[in-house]
Amino acid sequence: MAQLQIVYPLRPGTQEQWRRLCQTLAGSRRDQLEAFCRQTSVTQVQFWLVQTRRGQVMLMTLDTGEPEQVLEDLAASKQPFERWLREQVQGLLGWNLQDTLPGPQCDLIFDWPSNN
Repeated sequence: MAQLQIVYPLRPGTQEQWRRLCQTLAGSRRDQLEAFCRQTSVTQVQFWLVQTRRGQVMLMTLDTGEPEQVLEDLAASKQPFERWLREQVQGLLGWNLQDTLPGPQCDLIFDWPSNN
């Protein structure tokens, strides 16, 4: 099982909004979240507020078989729940999930221990 992780500095004044979003996902939108997770093979979702010396950081972790596909599905979906969730997350992060497509653009610059 792979993980999709997003770490982002928490925007000022959004901590309570993140907490309300998580309460909504655990409450009135739970069935919709569970359906989305089944559809995208997500087995666990975690949102963490992490206090650092320089401020708070939002850490989102999704356990899934295909991390890139989950982000693509969420960014491109026309379904009402996915559109709603995308708008909520984008508003709190301050950036557009669709800007991350068509796939992760990253360079692995350190890997220890190496799998070689």
